[in-house]
Parts: sequence; C-alpha cells; structure tokens
Amino acid sequence: MERSGCRSGLWVDGDDTKMRNGTCPENIFSGSVSSSSCSKTASEQKTSSPPLLGSASLAVELTRDAERSSIGKNIIVAEWGEKRIVRVEGETGARTPLVVLVPPPAHHEKIEMESQGQEEEEEASHESEEVSVPEWVRVQRPNHLTYTPFGDLLFSDNRDSVGVVYRLKEAVHVQPISAEQSRDAHGWERSTMEDQADQNNFDILFQTDGVIEGLALGSDYSMLYILVASPVGKTVYRLPLDSDDDEDDGSGDASSNEANEGEKESASVFYSMPFEDCEEDHIDYNGNASLSVGSKLSVDAQGTLYMITCPSTVTLLSREQGRVIGTLTSQGSKSFTSIGFGEDGYLYLTSPNELRRVKTRIGGMAVPTNLVVPQPSKLATTGGDEQRRQKRDKN
Repeated sequence: MERSGCRSGLWVDGDDTKMRNGTCPENIFSGSVSSSSCSKTASEQKTSSPPLLGSASLAVELTRDAERSSIGKNIIVAEWGEKRIVRVEGETGARTPLVVLVPPPAHHEKIEMESQGQEEEEEASHESEEVSVPEWVRVQRPNHLTYTPFGDLLFSDNRDSVGVVYRLKEAVHVQPISAEQSRDAHGWERSTMEDQADQNNFDILFQTDGVIEGLALGSDYSMLYILVASPVGKTVYRLPLDSDDDEDDGSGDASSNEANEGEKESASVFYSMPFEDCEEDHIDYNGNASLSVGSKLSVDAQGTLYMITCPSTVTLLSREQGRVIGTLTSQGSKSFTSIGFGEDGYLYLTSPNELRRVKTRIGGMAVPTNLVVPQPSKLATTGGDEQRRQKRDKN
C-alpha cells in the first residue's frame, strides 16, 4: 500500500497499532481479507481486524476553461482511507487534493460546544461561543461526486449520524500540483489552498439525520435530487441549485419525518416511501454510513429518476410530480448497491457479487462538455457569490 501511494495507517479505520502488530485489515466492501504475510486464519481475522478502507466514488472532470481542456483526462476520487477528495491529473498522475477540510454540520458544531461547556465555566463558555468561529473538520466519508456543467463539485459526507451535501465552488480552477508534491500531500491537513477556511468556497447545501445514498442533477441542471435513507424508509429531496446564491447562510437541514432547525425552504420532499412497501424479508436499512457505498440514484436524458428502493427493486419517478411510472425487479439477486447509465445505451446495476445491465430506449443524462467556465473569481466574499453566478451563467 505504501508503494501504491496510500498510507497504511490511514487505510485502517481504527487503531493503527493493529497494522504495526501484523493484523491483516478486512475489506469492508467485499468481506475478503487482504493478502499479506500474516499467519492468522480468515476466521480469526474477522473478529479482530479493522476494516480496510479504499475509494468510495469516482467522477470524470468533464468541464473545461479558457486556459486548459481536461475533458476525460482527470479523474476525481473520494478516498475514504485518506479522508479527502483528490483529482488524479491525467498528464502527470499526481493527486491534487481538492477537499480535506469542510465546514462542520450543525449537529457536529452543537456537540463541540456542549463538550466545551462541560470543561469550562458556564460564563466563560457563553463568552467563547459569541466570539469563536467553528473550526473546520476533516471530511470523513466523502461520496457521490457530482460535477455541475459550470465546474462546481457536489459531494456528500456521512458522519456521526449526520449526512451533509457540500458544494465546492469552481473546483475546476484548483491548480494541479506536481507528482513530487503529490507524495508529500498525504500529510497535508488542508487542500492546496493555503487558507482554505478563509476562501468562502464551500456551501452546505443540505443536511439530514439519515444516510445520503445518492445525488443526481436534474435534466436541466437547475435541480439537485438527494436520496436519503432512514430507519423507516427512503426519501428523495429536490433542491433548486439556483436559489442557493440568495441565501445568507449556506446551511440547510432536513430529516425523514420532520424539519429541524435551519431547514431550507427550498429543499422539498419529491418522493417518499416506507420500507413497509417492500416485502417483510426485504427491508434493508443500515444506519452505518461506512457501509453506504455506491449511488442508488440516477437520471435519464428526459429527467426520469431511477432509484433503488427495495433491495432488488428499481423505482422510476416522473420528473414533474415524483409519481411512480414503473419498476424494475430482479429475482434471485442480492441487494443492489448502485445504479448508473452507461454511454452504450444500457442501465447498469451492481450487487456485492454481480454486475447487471438492462437495455434502455432512453440514455442517461449527459452533462455538456462544450461550456467554457469563467476565469477564477476575485470578487469580494460579501455579495460576491451572486455576482459570480451571474457572470458565469452568461457564458
């Protein structure tokens, strides 16, 4: 793992002393045991070994700007072991960090303030809350990488029973680093931007108490669909992206049953289903965000949503009202883990041990690649977002 560019200590989700003591990590995605010189049997390792973490999501950088074209050359990788999102440069192979630290979700910030209050005097705690700015936190489980046509990167992060959708503005303008710098970047505690927390380049678009299982842009690129799983069922939220620039606070919050503090009115329920609609032996919910890999939501060229509802069932939703217009069911298959359209006219479905495909008359939604992203904005942070969007949309 060292020679592959990954630090073994970060690949283990737990005490890294177990790696140094010769314990083989277990792969949480397949349940297999990594090959090494360890002498323990597989049965012994299942009870003592920590999980092996790899990459949870991939995306291709399809946009281009006036200075360079990166269509199909650069790959975006969500690294769970390194707890970051990187861009693999097609020309050099270097891994440029795009996301390392993110603004804390509201739930995480509340916990931090409560713990501080237990250690300090009540009066001093109130004073610190008034003047302190919440420190950014390291991304934990980045997933569901989605590029907008204008170069913004959307992604999710499930942590501590809180699911958050972030937006990295104009991610295509993050300058690449060299291969030599890429080796040193494993120890970086932030991205290539020196003062990341001062850049005002992150938005919290959505927050939920459930587990985010998928993100998908609408066919007109103005809507973001968010699939959330909870102990009682699954819900698809619809979020207008063009309304975020008018908000003073970029944070939003929504849960499966009731709204929490600071819920954005623009995030509305598009479709909801209880697990009771599935067969009794097919109810499949796992609140452990570590096991929620793969995108369970996709959109075709006409805007129809395809979502994995029951373990072996795909439900089709109309773009207008979220009405069920069809279902796809597979008999004798293990639970579907992800869904997505290929460029060959097939809809692909994965399970822990299979890759299936279905021929479709309508292909997947294609993000345009002939757009020219404006030059990096140098506008002031106050009111700068709205001006930046207006300038960008004219292109």
